[in-house]
Amino acid sequence: MRNRIKKLVDATNVIDHAYLVKGRSLAVKPNIVVLLYALANDENLSQSKLHNEWLLPLSTINTIVTECRNAGYITLEPIPGKRRECILRFTPRGREFADLILAEIHAAEEEAMRETLAHFPPEFVEALEFYAKSFHNALNQKVGDDA
Repeated sequence: MRNRIKKLVDATNVIDHAYLVKGRSLAVKPNIVVLLYALANDENLSQSKLHNEWLLPLSTINTIVTECRNAGYITLEPIPGKRRECILRFTPRGREFADLILAEIHAAEEEAMRETLAHFPPEFVEALEFYAKSFHNALNQKVGDDA
């Protein structure tokens, strides 16, 4: 069992590292790549949602949002009824920049998925998702028990 878990953790680390290396090769900060990726896939992305779903620290989010806003890549749209929360939106320039940065990443993801599906059933994605949620729940339950 431990060997399978180690292989899974090692594999996720390789994936994370690949995103990091690609961002660096494009001279883009890794956390900005995360922001661009998240925003390209979620039209209702707020800073809070970015924090909760992508696990970036709030101070990091504030920094990268400010940098992208100052560069003219994003705007902040207030959410009615929310005092300080805003939806992040691409500007046309930001959409163009994100498409440029993410093109190679998306192409590599799709190629890897095609290769994977040639060897494994499509349910492997659901199995990984299930494992991730089960692990999160088990770990949080343990943390709650220790508190």
